[in-house]
Amino acid sequence: MNDGGAGVRTRHNRQQPSCRLVLVRHAKAEADGRFHGQADVPLSPLGRRQLPTLCRKLRRYKITVAYASDLRRARLTAAFAARRLGVGLEVRLGLREMHFGKWQGLSWEQVLEQSPQSARRWAKQFPQGRIPGGEGFAQFKARVRRELRAIAAANPAQSVLVVTHAGVIRVALASALGVPDKNLFRFAVDPCGLSVIEHFRRGLVVRCIND
Repeated sequence: MNDGGAGVRTRHNRQQPSCRLVLVRHAKAEADGRFHGQADVPLSPLGRRQLPTLCRKLRRYKITVAYASDLRRARLTAAFAARRLGVGLEVRLGLREMHFGKWQGLSWEQVLEQSPQSARRWAKQFPQGRIPGGEGFAQFKARVRRELRAIAAANPAQSVLVVTHAGVIRVALASALGVPDKNLFRFAVDPCGLSVIEHFRRGLVVRCIND
């Protein structure tokens, strides 16, 4: 989804962004579609085959530095891209996916089968509900926003690659667009999907989503 600049305020078009964050979900992981959370699963064979195409998409953004979650699926995706682009890579724990507690490693169908009441309550109450043993959404959102602000502040006038997870990217997009947390899952964030958020002194502009 790319608006080609439509709807962007004129004042932003006249300014250079203070930082451009190019947010990328890691390549396809093993057992994709489960609540991986902070489980350290590897890339799948398909995920590894996706990497050269991702790098071709990234070249038009003139990336100067890369950051990644420390989880293997993000770290390996970022390392491949950083090598191809010839930039440095910094690994940051704050870019991890939300911790899904007892649900980590399970599909939604398995969660419904094992904990039907808990699963339905969580879905109905999101984002207020909490997965047993998991990270609260408010804490996760605060962590993500703090981490991305720090990265943007550390890289003025730069184009920065951030390889992370679907939940992190959804929080970033929802925050930039003012979308209520309860509608977070309306954003499609595919493996190797690329979204761009430009940081200006007066606010944020979303340039593309899930390219």
